Amino acid sequence: MPLPITPVHPEGPRYRAPVIFVPGLWSGPDVWRPAAGLLAHRGWEGWLTDPNAETGGIAERAAALATVADELGRAPVLVAHDAAGVVALETARRTAVAAIVWVAPFVPGGASVRAAVNPWRVLAGLVAGMAVRRPPGWAAAAMHAAWVREREAAALVVDVVRGRTVLHPADVPTVLVVGDADARCDAGDRATLGARLAADLVVLPAAGALPLATGRWQEHAGAIHRWLVQTLGETVLELYEEAMAERDGGDE
Repeated sequence: MPLPITPVHPEGPRYRAPVIFVPGLWSGPDVWRPAAGLLAHRGWEGWLTDPNAETGGIAERAAALATVADELGRAPVLVAHDAAGVVALETARRTAVAAIVWVAPFVPGGASVRAAVNPWRVLAGLVAGMAVRRPPGWAAAAMHAAWVREREAAALVVDVVRGRTVLHPADVPTVLVVGDADARCDAGDRATLGARLAADLVVLPAAGALPLATGRWQEHAGAIHRWLVQTLGETVLELYEEAMAERDGGDE
């Protein structure tokens, strides 16, 4: 089943690479809408995806996301939250990707993730109908109700909680955007992930694991924009240059 996608149109397109926003565990696509809107104001073409349409684990979701990327016809930037970062890395092994931005990352199978998701809750989800109820506290109370998923596919939760994946560096620029107050990705985890993925690291002061659910989303969106422009540079500005050339040609 194809993943549903919703466009977020730029006010004035400036960048060739489209941005695909991927929500994390127990989150719907609208969790990214405010940040996508800010980036659209800066000139980025955005696409909100709903990976919950795919009930499989990491591999199945990566295959579905790769299909979305292929249909766009241009190598996209994948911007993913918590567990979706693992899916983004796997997607980059399947199709062309311009860059990966992993917001609020964590180590799959790590102690902080296992502590947040009780294994008995996962087992109950498997027995009751292949879905796991949202753990208390995983989604902040400030999060808009429309952003929250009460259940998540058990296959994905098992893959993440048990660490059923080997994190490989993507052959594209990658950055971890993490708050220094994020209990799911402490300084040691950040160092481990950064080294394992050969990724850049952007640490935002006093931010936690759920920046998209609070007023901190503006800082994260701004950090994403700055890193993309500084890292990709002229390779993503081609659309803007083409638009300016067409405008100048029309003036003659």
